[in-house]
Amino acid sequence: MASPSLLTPTPKLQPLLPTSAAQPPSPLPHQNHHHPSRRHFLSLSAVTTATLSLSSLLPVTPPPAFAAEDEEYVKETSDVINKVRNTISMDKNDPNVATAVAELRDTSNSWVAKYRREKALLGRASFREIYSALNAVSGHYISFGPTAPIPAKRKARILEEMDTAEKALLRGR
Repeated sequence: MASPSLLTPTPKLQPLLPTSAAQPPSPLPHQNHHHPSRRHFLSLSAVTTATLSLSSLLPVTPPPAFAAEDEEYVKETSDVINKVRNTISMDKNDPNVATAVAELRDTSNSWVAKYRREKALLGRASFREIYSALNAVSGHYISFGPTAPIPAKRKARILEEMDTAEKALLRGR
């Protein structure tokens, strides 16, 4: 149990120690109060300026090539293109249509989640075309169900976007 003095308030307030505003506290003899001189400040700023200006004259090396990431993007995008083509070309009476659509939706969701935030890819033609096609396919299957066939006009546009994206991938775009 806690002591009674902690639980019971004290009847008397103890006054604070008086402080004198006129007298600053005197430094202790062991404290070293080093006030930088103007000369010291100017020499530090000169060194900093020289360092910054020299670093701006050095050749800027581009960031390392993202060859591995680029190869991964090309491979995964090609896989998505093939999956979209295969899925939208399936016959509506095929018993595997619903499974294929579910797999396509999983694949497209993971592809979009992985590459949507990559600023380097947002400007690529292949990314724009695939993203647009995936939105069209996904929107169709969400609205009409996994077994509803894609209308001919929409299917032609999606396949055209796939062709454009594939050509852009081959060109490194």
